[in-house]
Amino acid sequence: MSVEPGIVDTNVLVYAVNADAPQHAAARALIDTARDGASALYVSSQILCEFYSTVTNPKRVAHPRTPAEALDALSDLVSFLHVLPIPAQTVAAWMQLLRERPVIGGDVFDLKIALRR
Repeated sequence: MSVEPGIVDTNVLVYAVNADAPQHAAARALIDTARDGASALYVSSQILCEFYSTVTNPKRVAHPRTPAEALDALSDLVSFLHVLPIPAQTVAAWMQLLRERPVIGGDVFDLKIALRR
């Protein structure tokens, strides 16, 4: 699959990790192009927060992930997706804060605000 560089939306990430989603195969194929190094795909810290919020929220997904499972998925994604526009160390600090204070759903946005001290 040939893919031009671009920003990946939250929904694509959610579909890529949700095998039950009708869009799973297409989303997974796109994400795999970045994992394989065939394309450069980008995300913002906001997209990562939205992903975490969605996959841990039982109102949004049929099989929500625990905070630890969501964090593992984030760790995998940021290992090959390019994080913009904030420095990568800010994402690492946010993920460390999630390890220390696991939250679910929309509470992740408040936790992210705590980084702006």
